[in-house]
Amino acid sequence: MAMRKTYAAWIIYFAAAAACQLALGDFPARIFAFPVNAAILLLWITALSIFFNEKPRSFLITLLSSRQTTFILLGIFTASCVFQGLSPESITGTWWFCATVLALLSHLFIVILKGAGRIRRFKARFMLNHAGIFLAIAGGFFGSPDTYDWRMPVSKEAASREAIDKHGNISYPGYELRLESLSTDFYDNGVPKNYEARLTVNSEKEAVLKVNHPYRLSWMDDLYLSATDNAGGSDYCVVQITRQPWKYMQFAGILMLLAGSMLLFLQGAAATRKKGGWR
Repeated sequence: MAMRKTYAAWIIYFAAAAACQLALGDFPARIFAFPVNAAILLLWITALSIFFNEKPRSFLITLLSSRQTTFILLGIFTASCVFQGLSPESITGTWWFCATVLALLSHLFIVILKGAGRIRRFKARFMLNHAGIFLAIAGGFFGSPDTYDWRMPVSKEAASREAIDKHGNISYPGYELRLESLSTDFYDNGVPKNYEARLTVNSEKEAVLKVNHPYRLSWMDDLYLSATDNAGGSDYCVVQITRQPWKYMQFAGILMLLAGSMLLFLQGAAATRKKGGWR
């Protein structure tokens, strides 16, 4: 594909994303919560696979597999992440960022399909690294509508059911928490060393929380000790409840990346140049 056509296609694509942002505001991620996001993911990778097998020389497949696309999408994705890190405003919910991640995932998936059908040296590490990146990013992207983060003040006086989300709205995560005890360990100079909170969950099981030591409530929910106050005999703490049902997809991607990186270390970074590209 001519370089001019590649750049023109991506200019049109991102211009459309910018136009959607100006006209519609942020991307309505919540309407794509489970099972809609899972269905879209399945249909999307199925459609790309069929298109790749039936129309391998089509404009779309050629565009998504081109080297120029790699540079364009990685450059835009990196610039977006750097901007997010330096800006107080979140851009992860914008049409622009969603379009960037979707395009990058589509590119990665086509690269994986092409790599899977080739006879090449070090194929295992190629598949592990590329598939690992794909799963890690896809898990965060498609799982975003199902990810929640709440703060719940918990005391000894009465069980707490209400939590507050990041927008300040009251929510009910489905758990009843009550503080049983709160303790603090100190260094010799009086500086706090460690905080520990013992809670009762749903009036039946005990959860012990420490800083940076979460308690697993369920396969998708975790409890974190966010803040404590045991001054004046009025003990209470603030508990963070995090819901991430897609985290296992991300964990699988990270483990694959680690395995691919280990193979890269053991096999060396050397690649051989042959006709048709790197192998």
